[in-house]
Amino acid sequence: MFAIVKNRVTLILLILLVILLSLGITYRPLDYSRGTPTEEPQLQPKPQPPKEVPQPQPPKLEQPPKLEQPKPQPPQPPKEAPQPPKVAPQPQSPKPADPPPLPRVSELYSLNPVRKAPETITTTVFMFRGDFSSPYYDIFALHKRATRYCDNDTTIAGCDVKLPRNYRWGNLSDKLVDALEHMCKSPNKTDFYVKADDDLIMSDSKLDEVIRVMAATDCQVGGGIMATRTFYWPLGQVYIFKRAILEQFCQKFPITRRLHSSEDISFGLILDSSDPNMFCHLNKPANHWHIDYQDQRVKIKYFTQHNE
Repeated sequence: MFAIVKNRVTLILLILLVILLSLGITYRPLDYSRGTPTEEPQLQPKPQPPKEVPQPQPPKLEQPPKLEQPKPQPPQPPKEAPQPPKVAPQPQSPKPADPPPLPRVSELYSLNPVRKAPETITTTVFMFRGDFSSPYYDIFALHKRATRYCDNDTTIAGCDVKLPRNYRWGNLSDKLVDALEHMCKSPNKTDFYVKADDDLIMSDSKLDEVIRVMAATDCQVGGGIMATRTFYWPLGQVYIFKRAILEQFCQKFPITRRLHSSEDISFGLILDSSDPNMFCHLNKPANHWHIDYQDQRVKIKYFTQHNE
């Protein structure tokens, strides 16, 4: 009977065990070593990330309506201005022909004398000097004989006449006009006038000879006569003219200055003559030299020609 009871108890325990297993309850022995049974740890819920709070959105700005850009137009050809009525071309007058070249003038020594040269001939030799001139000009007789015309502010010695202004190479025509005006106002007129550069090399005796020959002819202006323009003009190294030519100049005053940058061309421009009988050539080097001269004993050389 005890065995039966024992079997029944065992059966009941098995039934309870099955029930407990079906209910998910597991057997866990109590831990009496620490005096109190261990408690089953509570499962903590997993932390959830905080929900994002929606941020307020700024109100959308309305876009202004797009303006349509005008399409580029192709360039239009310019409108032609109304043309004036065409005028029939007028017949052009024929262009005046260039004047014929002036004939070459005769050499002084080839002219036939028309009169006897006077025993006494008065002569004015004039010369333009500047600060560029050599201080030893007086070693040449022609320089000592000349009336020396200088600039107004010159500081060199040996000036006979100081003109009213100062001059350079580009306005020597003004110096010529002022010198001629001074001669016109002078009460002492002479038969001949000789313009000589300060680098002219000519002896006194040769100059007197040329003047005696010229006095017996109708030649009014002697020198290196040029025929490159509509008038004759003498090279400025030396030219000789008679008193009648000076009187023509005197009648033309006041003369406009700066006629030409060159003094010798201005002389011909003032005289304005194309008559070849008024002029005669003075041969070079038969009777004069310019800038340099040399013979068997003498050598002369000018190094500075102009007052640049």
